[in-house]
Amino acid sequence: MSTNPKRVTFDEHHFRALGEAAGTDKTIHHGYERFYPQFLAPLRKLKRFGIVEIGYGQGQSIPFWRELFPKAHITCFDRDVNCSGEGFEVLKVDQSDSEALAHAISQINEPVHLVVDDGSHLPSHQLSTFSLLFESLLQAGGIYIVEDVETSYWISGDIYGYPTRFGIYNRWSAVELLKTAVDYLNRSFLSPQDKNLVEYSMSIGGLSPTSVELISSLTFAQNCIIAVKALEEHRKFYARDYNFAPNTSRD
Repeated sequence: MSTNPKRVTFDEHHFRALGEAAGTDKTIHHGYERFYPQFLAPLRKLKRFGIVEIGYGQGQSIPFWRELFPKAHITCFDRDVNCSGEGFEVLKVDQSDSEALAHAISQINEPVHLVVDDGSHLPSHQLSTFSLLFESLLQAGGIYIVEDVETSYWISGDIYGYPTRFGIYNRWSAVELLKTAVDYLNRSFLSPQDKNLVEYSMSIGGLSPTSVELISSLTFAQNCIIAVKALEEHRKFYARDYNFAPNTSRD
């Protein structure tokens, strides 16, 4: 395994090669190398940091992340597995249990700059996990990736024993709720009524407005959503008054 992060070129080709070598479906099936390099490349500058991934599966992601970021410590949360090895540990945590998740994140000592949700894929779990981890665990400037959002479009079937009854424009899907988060990124331009409506829509759907207001940018790509957490000095741009407020008035 490489110990020099400078040997890894952060481009699509090398991401795919490392993913295939590790056997992870992130590249073999999903082709996430098309999107991830541009977001993850800045993490190479960090000396030591934490990566948290929801879902262990067969463990193929571990060597992938270890090769990309040799100085990072990787923590996985998985409802069925509890193990550890060089540079990583897997904690047995059910993603659907918010109290267990909160306890698990209290055990992480490294500043976390990357969270990847590859867990149950159930939209309600994706939203509740984002609401908790984005606010309370991820460092400012960090990246949060929700993978496998395809389930938001499923209108039948199940995933890991959970029924999936969603579909396009379903108000409870992760994709639809995070589309609403785009409106909240632009809350400075909303009328008070519309801002309240967006907050209400997110809240009843299981997406915390408190977490969403910490988002700097939100990127939708094929089968994944990538959120960057705002730096403290940038948050003022989202809270300031809009000089052209009359254009948003409903009076």
